[in-house]
Amino acid sequence: MGFGFNLFFIFILLPLTVLLVLVWAGSGKIIFGKILLGIWAGIISLVLFVGMVNFLGPKPYLDKDDFYGQYVIDRNQYPGKQADWQYKSFKF
Repeated sequence: MGFGFNLFFIFILLPLTVLLVLVWAGSGKIIFGKILLGIWAGIISLVLFVGMVNFLGPKPYLDKDDFYGQYVIDRNQYPGKQADWQYKSFKF
């Protein structure tokens, strides 16, 4: 998963889960268990759906024009001895 999902998981979903489990255990009301089950079922369904869409989605196709061209080290962007050496050594 991505960075945003990890932040959501650590800072929102896990504390909410712990809070709901504690409230559920303290009160004994079944509604808190149902809420917890609904939240986790929704998250798992969303993760499975996104994974399926990524798996079944179109793969990127590169044309000849996408990778043929001239690649030259820009010594203004990356100054120094290493850039000068790369500029002299590699041209493709």
